[in-house]
Amino acid sequence: MVKIKPGAARQALQDASSRANQATVPPAADAKAVEKPATTEATPAGPKASATTTSKKRKSEMSLDDEIATYKQDLSHINTEGLPIDLTCNQVRSRINKLLDNNIMKKGEFCDAININPTSVNTFLSKSGTMDGSGSWVYNNAWRWFKQRELAGLKMPDVKKRQKTQSTAAAAGSRGASKAKAPPVSMTDISKIYLPGEETDSVPVYDSCDEIRRKINAHLKTPGLTTAQFCRDLYAQLHQPKGKCFQSKQLSDFRGKKGANAGCTSPIFYAAYVYFEKKRIAEGKPKSQHRLTMESIWAEKGGFDREHDGRHA
Repeated sequence: MVKIKPGAARQALQDASSRANQATVPPAADAKAVEKPATTEATPAGPKASATTTSKKRKSEMSLDDEIATYKQDLSHINTEGLPIDLTCNQVRSRINKLLDNNIMKKGEFCDAININPTSVNTFLSKSGTMDGSGSWVYNNAWRWFKQRELAGLKMPDVKKRQKTQSTAAAAGSRGASKAKAPPVSMTDISKIYLPGEETDSVPVYDSCDEIRRKINAHLKTPGLTTAQFCRDLYAQLHQPKGKCFQSKQLSDFRGKKGANAGCTSPIFYAAYVYFEKKRIAEGKPKSQHRLTMESIWAEKGGFDREHDGRHA
């Protein structure tokens, strides 16, 4: 019988215990092979994902410029493959128009961001049906661009609301502002301007539909001016209205058309012409070259044709 020294027995027991403890620790190579949950794929990562660091900062602490820069940053690393398109064409058009109207991005900048040429974007924006343009790459790419921001937890900056808040705050900080109510928007007073024919809603129109759309788009960039307020301003120009106050959808539908006479039958077209003509007179501005040309063409016919928009022969 072989005898083992007590010291050697204790050493063997310690070696066995050490090997058992080491076996419970997975090798370093295995630890790297463990996959992260799939849900982390949509989380912005790396230096581009400033939305992650921004979430640590209170939104109220961000300047408007910082908020805009955060929203339009490159988020192409966020994967949207396999996700169902959950917006209609009209909803995507509405978001694009809001993005452009609020000067968050220029049209060319947005076209580069979604990798689509401006002509295709203009064609898509000119459509008006719920799913008109569903076969366009603009619809698919623009939806993906907005979806990436949704997945990153970013909301489109409400530029007009922020500007109005800042304007009100600045007024409140001035002398005596605590007792005075700051005006929401600085607007031209057109209440004393009269146009021949307005009492019967028959003021001769000397602007094309595209020109009126250009004026509307520029006017809606007025700080603090809401679409709802502008609709009320337009409706106020009608003396014999045939319906309730204009809704934002009516304005959006008119703005979405394209063509010299596209939308000429809409009451929005007539009311907007009257509004901007009064505004021009109140501000003492001369007639534009476009206005003079239209007047020379249509004066003898009583103004621009508002009954035929080209859809019927």
